Amino acid sequence: MDDINWRSHWESNNIGFHLDQANPMLIKHWPKIRAMPKDMVFVPLCGKSLDMAELHKQGHFVLGSELSEIAVDAFFTEQNLDHTRHNAGEHEYWSGDRLAIIQGDYFTLAEDSVPARFVYDRAALIALPPDMQKPYIEQLLHIAPDIEQILLITVEYDDTAAAPPPFSIPPARVKELYGEYFEIDLLETRDTKPSPRKQAQGLKVITEHVFKLDRK
Repeated sequence: MDDINWRSHWESNNIGFHLDQANPMLIKHWPKIRAMPKDMVFVPLCGKSLDMAELHKQGHFVLGSELSEIAVDAFFTEQNLDHTRHNAGEHEYWSGDRLAIIQGDYFTLAEDSVPARFVYDRAALIALPPDMQKPYIEQLLHIAPDIEQILLITVEYDDTAAAPPPFSIPPARVKELYGEYFEIDLLETRDTKPSPRKQAQGLKVITEHVFKLDRK
């Protein structure tokens, strides 16, 4: 999804991808990640995900990256979090107590600008078309070279029956994208009910895959 389309989703409140609770797969599988309380967790393309609030509740310093100012403002407002804002070049940092979001283009973040060893990705990779997925990972390693582990959630479905986003990413594609850099452990696969929008397109089932990635 390009920048214009992503912004338009938030401007029109077309955000069916947003969950109104923390993802159950995060709660179930995050304990398998070595991150300790107070460790920083990076959440790329975070929107206003309640998963950030869950990670924050567990004691982590949470750093998100999000293009849409509407999404960032909504997160801090809905979570009733005091925050400050300051510009850093073309990006704006929204900072609260142990939680910050960098508002702006993820792909223009500077080298070494994310001092995190742990990443949570539920909605970033699957939001991107195939030709942007490899650049997304290369940029992730560019801005956060000390990454040790990633908890990654992808979806798989018949994309001839329903149009993306999210983009269908099966385990073989995860291995193709990450295998050079990470050991890949498929933690769980489960079938779930598609969103109302996907059901309206004729999709009857969507499969969720949860992976733990360990840096080689």
